[in-house]
Amino acid sequence: MILANADFIGGFGLWVDGDGRLNHTYSFLGVESYRQTSTKPLPTGDVSVKMLFEADEPKPGSGGTVTLWANDEQIGEGRVEKTAPMMLTSYAGMDVSRDNGLVVDLDYEDKAPYQFTGTVKKVVFDLKPKVTTSEDEQALHEHESIHAVAHGVGA
Repeated sequence: MILANADFIGGFGLWVDGDGRLNHTYSFLGVESYRQTSTKPLPTGDVSVKMLFEADEPKPGSGGTVTLWANDEQIGEGRVEKTAPMMLTSYAGMDVSRDNGLVVDLDYEDKAPYQFTGTVKKVVFDLKPKVTTSEDEQALHEHESIHAVAHGVGA
């Protein structure tokens, strides 16, 4: 396990399987699960891996394309048809180098916490929304405003 957030009821993970292949799993609220697996094993030694999600639309809940990378070479791709339009969980946190508690992908549940045997030196999240028009930007702001108001009501 390189990185896990939440669990199979709604979460995502980036992990290396027993064959040395990079995997990304996204669990949509425990109802659907999407996985992308690299076409070849990761190289040995220091490796920089990346999972890139490019949303179909700049709006919450949008599906998109996932690509997997090792040392700037694309090694896998696939689809996530839909994403949760809200935060995935409030009870399970994010783990680096292991998947504590309930796992994200049931395929490695018997190996939990599926601790990474290498060294994770750095994890970077780059959350740049792809805004293509002023209407897209306005829609993002409207969504944020609605959630801010809803948060105030629930507080």
